[in-house]
Amino acid sequence: MESRSIDLLAMLPNQPTQPAAAATQPMEFGVPLDHWSPLFFGCLIAAIAYVFLFCRQKFNERSTEPGDDFVYQLLPRQLATHQEYTTGFMTYFGAMAATVVLLSLIGPKNLGAIGIPLPKEIGEKAGYAIVPIAIAFILVGVMPMVPGLLVIERMVRKFAHERAYIPAAAKALAERLAAADFEFSIYAKEALQAADMDGVEKSDFDRPRRSLEHNWARLSCLVHALRLLRQSGDFGGLAAELLRAYETDLQSIEDKRDAMKDDIAAYRTERRRNKAYENAALHAEIRGCLYKLYILIACAVRMQKQPYTDIDPRLRALGFSLTDATAQPSNADLLLVGIVVVTVAVALIEFAAVVLGNFDLWTRSALFPRQWYQPFVDTTSILVPHVAAILVADLMRRRMMKRGSWAAAADGSRLAIAACQLRVAIACGIAGFVASVLWGRVFGEFTITGALIVAPFALPAMVTGGFYAYHLDNVAMQRRPSRPAEIGWQGLATGTVGFMAASVSFNLLLGHAALAMDNIAVASAASVTIGAVLGLCIPDAASAAGTHPLDGARAERMRALRAEAQKCFGDAARADAWLEQPCRELGNKRPRDAAADIHGFEYAVSLLRELPAT
Repeated sequence: MESRSIDLLAMLPNQPTQPAAAATQPMEFGVPLDHWSPLFFGCLIAAIAYVFLFCRQKFNERSTEPGDDFVYQLLPRQLATHQEYTTGFMTYFGAMAATVVLLSLIGPKNLGAIGIPLPKEIGEKAGYAIVPIAIAFILVGVMPMVPGLLVIERMVRKFAHERAYIPAAAKALAERLAAADFEFSIYAKEALQAADMDGVEKSDFDRPRRSLEHNWARLSCLVHALRLLRQSGDFGGLAAELLRAYETDLQSIEDKRDAMKDDIAAYRTERRRNKAYENAALHAEIRGCLYKLYILIACAVRMQKQPYTDIDPRLRALGFSLTDATAQPSNADLLLVGIVVVTVAVALIEFAAVVLGNFDLWTRSALFPRQWYQPFVDTTSILVPHVAAILVADLMRRRMMKRGSWAAAADGSRLAIAACQLRVAIACGIAGFVASVLWGRVFGEFTITGALIVAPFALPAMVTGGFYAYHLDNVAMQRRPSRPAEIGWQGLATGTVGFMAASVSFNLLLGHAALAMDNIAVASAASVTIGAVLGLCIPDAASAAGTHPLDGARAERMRALRAEAQKCFGDAARADAWLEQPCRELGNKRPRDAAADIHGFEYAVSLLRELPAT
């Protein structure tokens, strides 16, 4: 609806007179149906294919500079499962392809108006036809040489990497391995005689978790197991190409382990004389080698993972004692499902409006869609603020949960959760307004009047973003309302604000909303449909997604911390009481909350080890 409003701004009273030159050169959008049209679509397909090849190579480049963390030395393809990598790549490629399509539809004349001038010959010789090829070459060829465009591309790539849990999921699995118990029993007596196990004593297997001796024995066992796998050539559930690619790093870890044997012997000698003796530097070096092994093992097992397979048996074969934290299989992408279904539904409503209008059942208003192509433009205009709202809501919720500021992650207070959802809704309303204004820029120059006309459509975007966060919170806390309530309340809310937004917009445009009641009816029907479809798809898609890839590490840490507490206190009730009691040494956090990250978990375990035995 916004597109027709922008097209007919000239109908508003007291509009400034446009210069004659501007009147003879109106903004053009779309593809003229002339003899150049087949060439245009052919060039558009070729341009998208060219961008696809560029994206396939570029997406596997790191979006952050390599740091001290070993995980940043691996490439994105090595840090995700095939399914996760595909999801992230399609996000990245979709953004790049959409840019090519949008700029191609704007046309050569209007590209100059937004700062992307094309050679004059393009517009004169072939109209719109070869513009997609020119845009693709500019996008791929010029981008690496323009710092501003390069920054934008890296931001888009980083966002797509985050959607693929790169490198978060690999780090989370490595932390899960660090928190898990270790079954030394699978390493038979013969293993102790191997050169890789030189310096390990059988008593090390029974030492407290995270003691130097325990970590030394675990490091030696993993080095021994991986060496046997590489020598046999049978990698089982581990990615052979990854382990071969990082053969140098594995050999370096083996060499460091061998070099530490004398230090371990000296440590044992000193410990016999002084029970309180600690060698922090040696312990840190052992933990550093273990972390690298955890990262390589996590990536090697995840690269081989299929949607319906469980990685835990392969990890248990290496000695890790893991709880069942396997994510449920899912065929639904949370964002894609809702957007695709909504697009189809709204397009059908728009086409139905065109068909009904041709029966002359009523006197159609001047703005009512009449042409077959109008539903495509209207559907895009209607969806722009909603898509922007969903993307912003998803991004904000992820960021806030990562920082620990999302109330739903900290406590179950309905008031605190509602406050978070309200902040998301407001941000989504702003994003929806900005997106509508930018989309309107395709049809004409920016004006204050045009911005005021599309401003009411920020309200449906607010509702969409707020309900998006609401559904995800309900799924996360397992307190979903009934299905009629999920669908009905969002459909009613979105339909109501959609009716209000359309009424206000057409009132500003025409001076009286009654002059476009048929348009308002179509806009309201589309809004109800959007709300109902999103209320139908998003909660089920979130539930089908199962366990978050990062949840396994948190669950493993909580299980390990509770087991350590029970071992320390000798009683489950006392252990649970300690987990819920704020601790000054943990920054007045509960040990349960401190275990949300690996460093807090390690500190909480160290506090347990310092408590007097009971």
